Amino acid sequence: MSILWSGGAPAREKPEAEISSSHSRAASKALARTFAILVEMLQEIFDESAYQRFLNRKELQSSSQAYAMFLQENEQAKSRRPRCC
Repeated sequence: MSILWSGGAPAREKPEAEISSSHSRAASKALARTFAILVEMLQEIFDESAYQRFLNRKELQSSSQAYAMFLQENEQAKSRRPRCC
């Protein structure tokens, strides 16, 4: 914190500067959280999260064969779902 001189006596920075700083930190955290949620949404939309859950459930490493198994499992699950209308 810098010292300002007024009338010969030291004075602290205005409290507005501290409030502005805390607001920018809060805004930065909110923006980071929003970005993280957006990334998670995209991973769900493009099945990346589902693939990761599949790998964890089957205790497999990511590979072309594991991905083929994942696609086959998804296709089987889709074919068993009842279709509407």
